[in-house]
Amino acid sequence: MKPQISEFSYGFALTNELVAWEELSAAPVFPSLLEEGRPGGGYDVKLERPGVPLYLQFKRSEFLTRRSGREARELALRGQQIGIPYYRFAITEDTLSQQHEMLVALDVAPNFVFYAAPRFHRLDEINDAWHANAVASRSQFVAPHQIGLLPTGKHTVAFDGSRFWVCSEPRSIEGLNSRQLADKLRDAVKADDRPFGEKLPELAQELASAEERGRGLIAERRRRNEEERAAAWRKRLFEIGGPYPGLETEPPQPIPRAFRPELTDDEDYGAVLETPEPAPVALRTPKPLTPERRLLREVADRAARSFDCQLVIVQPHE
Repeated sequence: MKPQISEFSYGFALTNELVAWEELSAAPVFPSLLEEGRPGGGYDVKLERPGVPLYLQFKRSEFLTRRSGREARELALRGQQIGIPYYRFAITEDTLSQQHEMLVALDVAPNFVFYAAPRFHRLDEINDAWHANAVASRSQFVAPHQIGLLPTGKHTVAFDGSRFWVCSEPRSIEGLNSRQLADKLRDAVKADDRPFGEKLPELAQELASAEERGRGLIAERRRRNEEERAAAWRKRLFEIGGPYPGLETEPPQPIPRAFRPELTDDEDYGAVLETPEPAPVALRTPKPLTPERRLLREVADRAARSFDCQLVIVQPHE
């Protein structure tokens, strides 16, 4: 069954609950946040206290109730079994986005990086979880490095409450519940008691390095895909006894999905809808930031822009 909730709604509900954790202080840092209100700005991050970064990519879950579900069938063919019903969320295809490679590159110590997915899919369920303060306890967390790099195609993560698999070629992976996640974060905070402000330059550098690693993974996948495509083309030429005059000896370049000729009108290709723009709404001028706060905002901006995830700073509760 398709999810009735949006990733935004789920992410907001989950983040709102993490902020209220009693034993840990979880402060989301939103990109380009206006710092105003109380002394020190609008951030809840205490730079003088220890802390660790948590990066979350919110997913919606589909609900499967039959053994005819793709993951259930694929597991059955390999002598394995997933509980019925079960949930699954999709890994964004690399033909649409390089999100997964970027998250794999980011998912190295000391970073905590997770796909977060709910064990619910209906509006009434998220409302019930919200009122019961159970959004986190009814969620599962899967680290991208557990999934690993994937070949081009459609892939999902399926879970039945206690076990996790990455599909299309099913293999078992590990996932966490909210209690296990909180324990890991608490242990990490205790292990490094330096003020978080002192670690910010390291965090910024690690994000830059992760972005570079991610670009390298993407380039390598593209190179490998090109080699596989060329090999398949040469095999096809051999099978038909080619090449023939006029037949290309190199495979044609693939047309990006969004620009396939059958989906566009050549006559209107590149046309721009012209409409009068209203005068821009004036923005308040943010208060000046200290160098540390400015660096924190830049880190949050990069997490959202390059890795499409929400940065949360986890610290011991006062």
